[in-house]
Amino acid sequence: MWQARLDSDLVAALRKDSAVLGMSARTEIVCAASAMLRQRAAEERMARSVTDFYGDQPVPLPIGVRRARPADGGEATGAAS
Repeated sequence: MWQARLDSDLVAALRKDSAVLGMSARTEIVCAASAMLRQRAAEERMARSVTDFYGDQPVPLPIGVRRARPADGGEATGAAS
């Protein structure tokens, strides 16, 4: 079991945020926050694994996505036409 001390400003903000989402129980709020933290960490691990795998090489784009032309000024655009 973990325990944490939260300052009153954070508690007030969490209460407001959880009310918007229809949550009232502290356990429910902590579980939701933990799930969001885990999801964000999983996304970061995935991004790092792609970077580690490709190194300095450009990462291939998904099928249907093409690189932007230099005049576009962007990176990647939507589906190829």
